[in-house]
Amino acid sequence: MGRFKLVPPAVLVVSALVAGGWLLGRAMNREARQEQEGAALLDAVMQRVRDHYVEAVTEDQLWLAAVSGMIDELGDPNSAYLTPERLERLAQASANAYRGVGLQVDVREGWITVAQPRPGSPAERAGIQAGDRLVEIGGRSARGWTVDEARNVLRGPLGSTVDIVIERGLGTRIPVVLERADIRVSAIARATVLSDGVGYLAVTTFSDSTEAELIAAVDSLRRAGAQSLILDLRGNPGGLLEQGVGVADLFLNAGQHIVTTRGRVDDANRSYVDERAERWTGMPIAVLVNGNTASSAEIVAGALQDNDRAIVIGRVTYGKGSAQAVYPLDNGAAVMLTHARWFTPLGRSLEVAPPDEERLADADTARPLFRTASGRAVYGGGGIVPDLTAGDSVPDVAERRFFAELGGDVPKWREAVAAEARALLREGAVRDSLFTVRAEWRTRLRSRARVANLKVSASTFSEAAAYVDRALGNEIARQGFSVAYAQRRQVRNDQVVARAVEVLRRAKHPQDVFATE
Repeated sequence: MGRFKLVPPAVLVVSALVAGGWLLGRAMNREARQEQEGAALLDAVMQRVRDHYVEAVTEDQLWLAAVSGMIDELGDPNSAYLTPERLERLAQASANAYRGVGLQVDVREGWITVAQPRPGSPAERAGIQAGDRLVEIGGRSARGWTVDEARNVLRGPLGSTVDIVIERGLGTRIPVVLERADIRVSAIARATVLSDGVGYLAVTTFSDSTEAELIAAVDSLRRAGAQSLILDLRGNPGGLLEQGVGVADLFLNAGQHIVTTRGRVDDANRSYVDERAERWTGMPIAVLVNGNTASSAEIVAGALQDNDRAIVIGRVTYGKGSAQAVYPLDNGAAVMLTHARWFTPLGRSLEVAPPDEERLADADTARPLFRTASGRAVYGGGGIVPDLTAGDSVPDVAERRFFAELGGDVPKWREAVAAEARALLREGAVRDSLFTVRAEWRTRLRSRARVANLKVSASTFSEAAAYVDRALGNEIARQGFSVAYAQRRQVRNDQVVARAVEVLRRAKHPQDVFATE
């Protein structure tokens, strides 16, 4: 005991303050030194580039490259430096009209990839499909492009054209020339009443009018006799966070949680809670999703699933669980940064990709397990895992082989289908709108394809009969009846929609949809 002396509390306080101040000062000095060293390094590199690079580089180019490189090194495809022009295009993308080819695109594995062609657009008429990779745009490789850069090239003056090359299936590259048109971005692609009072609604984007359009569409379906609803979010790449929250709010009751965002700064931490009474009470709902369902569309699916309000049917969604904010700069540009991650009402993360999506697609136990208020099992670990798995995760093998053999002759194939549809309608072979494609029609189309020198083998043509019938039937419906009817025909022939109709047909109350799980 004699070796130790009691130190007066005041001395301890003073010592702590001195030590704390010394540590704080040391940390501040270290940060200042790092800032100075970083600025010196940047200046030195820029000086070497200015003096010795093989081509002259302006000061503005160097600074822009430095800024862009800093953002790129974050490794986040959703963060970007937005020049004033790119900032303007971003604002247009959130609005509901532009001039272009009608492609919703996203970045997948470093390539610009089609999330969905807009109905009735030049892209859809050209046969471009969800999942097609744009390998060339305007004669340039599109590898490493951002979504904004792709939009910049795809959009342009009315009537002008853009050359693209798409890659589909087994590495097949298909050249396509698209003529730009006025694109009205309706958030609702299709709305119709199917059998047994099942309403069907496809939402393609979450732009600034999605909530209002959806209210009008569902009200219209209910007046037409819809007693239950299929909300199709397949291929929907998302969009505005507030619109996703607003749509979920329509189907939930006041006080129910929709989504939570969490970030490093206080402004990024927020819990979104339903503020209104449910608009369409007592209506059983099925939500359709697939691997191209992302962002705000996932928020809606997750909120309805976690709150036991809808059954989710399809495939595991994309898993974009982050939110971006745009920070304006003094030069008229801006920085778009991922500032938060979002979580479903039960706390499920959307963004952590599973190691083997195909193995986990049916919600096996390797994923984190959560329980809803009713005790239903739902799963985390990346994307929204559907309650019922339905639909193929990849295109049909026969269809992929068909397009692989077609190669660059896809435009000629579309012309052959359109010509055969015209001939059948002109001859009176199609008697009413409820027609089915006959085997002899397929045989005629095969002959026409041979005349056009399309190099698809007889065996491949036969194996892809389901696709051929679907393509010819949809074209006959479009030419002979209307684009709207052709769209309804596509919906009725959709296996995932058929599965949802089967579930809803037996549901008298919202909770009845879960009886089939």
